[in-house]
Amino acid sequence: MLSAAAVMAPAPAAPKSSLEVLLETIKKRDEQPKDAPPALPARPTCRGRLPTSRRPSLPAGFKLENGVANEAATETTPVEKKPDVVKEIVGLEPKEEKAVKGRIFGSKRKFANAEMLDESPYVANSHEDRSEATICKDLPSVSSVSAKTNGKPVCTDIMDYVLQKKLRVWCSSPNAKWELGQIQSISGDDAEILLANGTVLTTSPERLLPANPDILDGVDDLIQMSYLNEPSVLYNLQLRYSRDLIYTKAGPVLIAVNPLKQVALYGTASIMQYKEKIKDDPHVYAVADLAFSEMLRDGINQSIIISGESGAGKTETAKIAMQYLAALGGASGMESEVLQTNAILEALGNAKTSRNHNSSRFGKLIEIHFSNTGRMCGAKIQTFLLEKSRVVQRAQGERSYHIFYQLCSGAPPVLKKKLFLKSASEYNYLRHSNCLRIDGVDDAKRFSVLVDALDTIQISKEDQMKLFSMLVAVLWLGNISFSVIDNENHVEVVSNEGLATAAKLLGCTTNQLVTAMSTRKIRAGNDNIVKKLTLTQAIDARDALAKSIYAHLFDWTVEQINHSLGTGRQSTWRSISILDIYGFECFDKNGFEQFCINYANERLQQHFNRHLFKLQQEEYLEDGIDWATVEFVDNTDCLSLFEKKPLGLLSLLDEESTFPKATDLSFANKLKQQLSSNSCFKGEQEGAFKICHYAGEVTYDTTGFLEKNRDPLHSESIQLLSSCKCELPKHFASAMVADSQNKSSLSWHSVVDTQKQSVVTKFKVQLFKLMQQLENTSPHFIRCIQPNSKQRPRLFENDLVLHQLKCCGVLEVVRISRMGYPTRMTHQQFAERYGFLLLHSVASQNPLSVSIAVLQQLNIPPEMYQVGYTKLFFRTGQVAVLENAKKQMLHGTLRIQKHFRGLQCRQGYRELKKGAMTLQSFIRGERARIHFDCLVKRWKAAVLIQKYTRRRLATTMFNDQLKHIILLQSVMRGCLARKKYQCLQNEKETKITRKAQVDASKSNSESRETNGHYLHQPVITELQGRISKAEAALLDKEEENVMLKQQLEQYEKKWSEYEARMKSMEEAWKRQLSSLQLSLVAAKKSLASDEVATRVARTDAAPTPAQYDSEDTVSTGTHTPELVEWRHQSYNPESKVSAGNSDRRVNAVNHLAKEFDDRRQVFEDDAGFLVAVKSGQVGSNMNPDEELRKLKDRFATWKKDYKSRLKETKVNLQKVGTHDEKSRKRWWGKKSSK
Repeated sequence: MLSAAAVMAPAPAAPKSSLEVLLETIKKRDEQPKDAPPALPARPTCRGRLPTSRRPSLPAGFKLENGVANEAATETTPVEKKPDVVKEIVGLEPKEEKAVKGRIFGSKRKFANAEMLDESPYVANSHEDRSEATICKDLPSVSSVSAKTNGKPVCTDIMDYVLQKKLRVWCSSPNAKWELGQIQSISGDDAEILLANGTVLTTSPERLLPANPDILDGVDDLIQMSYLNEPSVLYNLQLRYSRDLIYTKAGPVLIAVNPLKQVALYGTASIMQYKEKIKDDPHVYAVADLAFSEMLRDGINQSIIISGESGAGKTETAKIAMQYLAALGGASGMESEVLQTNAILEALGNAKTSRNHNSSRFGKLIEIHFSNTGRMCGAKIQTFLLEKSRVVQRAQGERSYHIFYQLCSGAPPVLKKKLFLKSASEYNYLRHSNCLRIDGVDDAKRFSVLVDALDTIQISKEDQMKLFSMLVAVLWLGNISFSVIDNENHVEVVSNEGLATAAKLLGCTTNQLVTAMSTRKIRAGNDNIVKKLTLTQAIDARDALAKSIYAHLFDWTVEQINHSLGTGRQSTWRSISILDIYGFECFDKNGFEQFCINYANERLQQHFNRHLFKLQQEEYLEDGIDWATVEFVDNTDCLSLFEKKPLGLLSLLDEESTFPKATDLSFANKLKQQLSSNSCFKGEQEGAFKICHYAGEVTYDTTGFLEKNRDPLHSESIQLLSSCKCELPKHFASAMVADSQNKSSLSWHSVVDTQKQSVVTKFKVQLFKLMQQLENTSPHFIRCIQPNSKQRPRLFENDLVLHQLKCCGVLEVVRISRMGYPTRMTHQQFAERYGFLLLHSVASQNPLSVSIAVLQQLNIPPEMYQVGYTKLFFRTGQVAVLENAKKQMLHGTLRIQKHFRGLQCRQGYRELKKGAMTLQSFIRGERARIHFDCLVKRWKAAVLIQKYTRRRLATTMFNDQLKHIILLQSVMRGCLARKKYQCLQNEKETKITRKAQVDASKSNSESRETNGHYLHQPVITELQGRISKAEAALLDKEEENVMLKQQLEQYEKKWSEYEARMKSMEEAWKRQLSSLQLSLVAAKKSLASDEVATRVARTDAAPTPAQYDSEDTVSTGTHTPELVEWRHQSYNPESKVSAGNSDRRVNAVNHLAKEFDDRRQVFEDDAGFLVAVKSGQVGSNMNPDEELRKLKDRFATWKKDYKSRLKETKVNLQKVGTHDEKSRKRWWGKKSSK
């Protein structure tokens, strides 16, 4: 290899630069033999390539002198080239070992024995493909082990090494199965192999294949396998399948084996792991993530093509990919609507077949749109070739579309009543296949999911009702029956429930529906003749109407979905398309539907081959890199059989469909006559034929081919739909009228119009448009594999899996991926993307020199890349190395920029902060000064206002309190005086009365004695008794008087004590008021001596105020004791504060005393009430013990609270007394100092 200095050295003054001379030298050494493809174009100036891995490094003495390459006598060791292994492609039947034609796209040759296709979906490259088409070359019929090149076995060296080292091998057993074993010994042409079950097998080395070491068992990428052969690939896939690792990479292709059960590989946690690049194991998530990343990085639309046989899990794989893309492009609200489309399309387009419980009976391309920020902003769905015939007929054990069974099982009673809906077993279209349920599937639950999905897609309830009504109308159409009325097998419609209900749901009359079902109008001149239909014709007309309504209803639903999902397309940037189309099908009886489905799969297989084999290898050769072409099975011959004009299958089918008297048998005979020379076609008996597809031979029965291709719908049915009152039938009729107008106005050879073509031609146009759309995207392939034909989990059928791998070309893909360069960039793109990684500038600034300098600086091994005329080609993983280096460089650059910009920002921030702080200091100082001046003024005004206000309030409060106290004292004293006076008056009257009674008794006794009248003895005795009783009563009264006197004395004593206490309290109040007054006067004098002196002088000169007595002064002869205090306070206004404190203390004491009296009275009343209750006078329903306990509790609570408040009052009185004492002391101190 040239050194960096030699490559980067400046060009000498010679006419040609060293790079040009090097290019010419390499070009001469790359000259091919005469039978090689045409010479490569001249290489541009200043472009060259480094020696490749297949060529040894240039010796140290290699020099360029005078434009000639000289080589020193240094010997070089050539690198041994691995020969290509040519595999035998075996047919489906093991007994027939026929060589299938292959095709080498690397060699550019003209077609020798084959004719060019008249048209191709690849419009952009069609002319180039025709001028440089390649030819199919017969592969030698050799085994995979004994493949020979130039007469020598290819694998001789490898097998010699394996036999010598006695490594593990795969042994072909007598039962045609591969078994793993260990070489024990070799004797002559036989080898003894110890199998895994312990048996020893003696076989020829030619029946052995090398096995991979234990460490490679279960690898996730088949490229990593040391030996790539069929048993090794099958063993690896089976081992991973047994571990529930259903995904395996085969180079750029992901192999997905259907687990047929739930596996723990999905969910939010797994999505986050692949989104954050924590996991890189093979997965659908990884493919979707790669497509999303390439879309954002390169700005190119992407496509994910999911293919495989029916039952391989394509639909579920597409749903998983959509879930991951929705998670990546979420937060826009569109992702939930896109995901809900799966439930709707599965219900309307999927059905149970003999090989799959959820088989897609239509093809769909979901184009998910993204904005330039990676947010999902919309979607568009395209559908292809819905299997309409499944609505009216199907094989035994199969079901119609899921929506019918879900509607019959899950519709609520109100909806069933409104739509006249019954159970599925009541409808002929559903019950004739004897399969109404699927094990493990709840149709009622699926219906609720469907309704939720329709709501999410924002399809209105009115449109949903239209959808359901048309579905039920299709079911009731199947219940319309006919009766034969004459010998010519003419029929009339039987008037039954199906006829009436179908007419109601369609919005037409029963007569209109009967006319459309049983008659036809034939135009004869200017007249229309009504002709009755036969039984077969009537049934076909009924079924055609039902199929047409369902097909148009399916298209209408897709239109509604696209309308809902297309709301955000104004911000669309790029898109990722997911293709989920029906897989290759081969049943016991294959009809028109399987014919179209397998044709679509042939076209998809061609697209797969084109991108993974043809285009890739052609690009290698055109760019002049060292490359040995890889042979693979091509299906161009089969596509030519379908599409060739005018003798292709599709052309012959359309031609035969135009003849009114043509039959399916005549069509089969024409195929035999025209296509018998084609190797991919084989005619059979009884109207059948075989086609050799890429996946094997399939036998087709031509029964119904012409009728299904014509897809007839008579004018009576269209008129019926147009006359309906419902909106949808009218919409369907308008579409049919447009179709018929296009057919009549445009010729067959005019511009392709899908509205006027037959079914196969229409499908071909759709398929070509699909291929063109996929051609404009960067494809990602997922191959789904069906593990077994019994639909049972954990069952792996090797023959079935191997057949699918061969059909998919997986082994060839792995081989070309191991040898190839999946990543390629032009010199200009590489220099622009990675040129900044150079640490030193190169002399020549052309893109090639910059690219080579970058590769040498990063120490990329020469065998990991090749330099072409226009592009650089890299093996797998090298772009990741370059991206890591770029990421590190960008990261370092960003760190430097971050710190530099941070320093600049911090310096600017400090300067701004310093200036702002200086400006703020001046502004805040000025504002503070202004604010302080305002506060001073407000403070002075407030102080002045408060002074006068407080003085006025204090004066008013003192005068009011004084008036109230004087009034209260006068009333109390008057009352006490009157009571005392009354008692004295009563006592005086009692004494006078007793004295008068004594005197009267004495005078009576004296008068009796004087008169000398003596009564009789009995009378005397009676009088003496009365006297003794009177004396006893008198004694009792005297004793009672004595007791009353004692009580009166006690009351008088208590009253005197109370008066003494009141006097002492009044004296204490006077002293406290005096002391407070003096304290206030002293405080005034100490604060403002001048003002106090003036005030004292004015007080002394003031006249003595008038004196007044209470209302009891005249009677008692005493003056009010507060008069002196009031007079003193009139000369000392400062004593008002002290008086206020005294009043508050007196009020507190009075309040406590009043509360004590009130509570005592309450408790006494309650006690008396309890006594009455206990005696039974009142409250007979009350418990006196319980009430007594409650009374004790209330008394204890009040007592505790009262004591605490009494203590607080005493403490407050002590504080006030202490304050007064201190004030007096201060005042007396000041007084004495003066």
